[in-house]
Amino acid sequence: MSTPSHDPSERDPQQLSGTDPLSPAEPGPTQNSGAGLSPEPQKPASPYSYQAAQPAGYAYPSSASMPEAARPPLPREVNLAFWLIIAAGALNFVTTLLGSGAAAGPAGTEGLGIGIAVFVGVLTTGIYVLLAVFIRKGHNWARITATVLAALSLILMIMSWMTLAALQGNPEIQEQLGGQSLAPGGFEIALNILVVLLGVAAVVLCWLKPSNAYFKPQRITH
Repeated sequence: MSTPSHDPSERDPQQLSGTDPLSPAEPGPTQNSGAGLSPEPQKPASPYSYQAAQPAGYAYPSSASMPEAARPPLPREVNLAFWLIIAAGALNFVTTLLGSGAAAGPAGTEGLGIGIAVFVGVLTTGIYVLLAVFIRKGHNWARITATVLAALSLILMIMSWMTLAALQGNPEIQEQLGGQSLAPGGFEIALNILVVLLGVAAVVLCWLKPSNAYFKPQRITH
């Protein structure tokens, strides 16, 4: 019998490639990132992680761009209190000048006394005007300051009347004064009372219910 001859050119292609058809191919080092492998799951971002910088042209919100709360309209009571304080300041200046002229002093000192009275009158009138302006703008500190000053003016006026009454009833003081009265004239007394009453009335108007809403601190609302 003749044996079939085996031609080397007719070998199995799998044998030529050097791989065993029964054993699976082992992945090489370049097969880990192949298309058949699933990608690794992404980790959720930590809330404490650093945020990336904003792109160019992004403006961070600042206090200049924050909306401002609209102040309520000027109440009639506050506006009236403003003019009452202005009137009280003007009358206070007049009473200060009248008091300097009525005060008796040594000869040749009349000009000095009037100069001091003008300075004091301008200073106190400026305080009246300053408080009136800031009260009209709704500043609560001005309302509190005006309240304290009005209360002090009322107390000082009552104390001055009590002091004058005590001095007028003292015979020794009357003898030293030669019978001259220490009490100011009726017109000056009326002006002093009017100044105090105007200030007290203005303070009362500032503490009424419509005025309280105007003096409350304004909150920024979005």
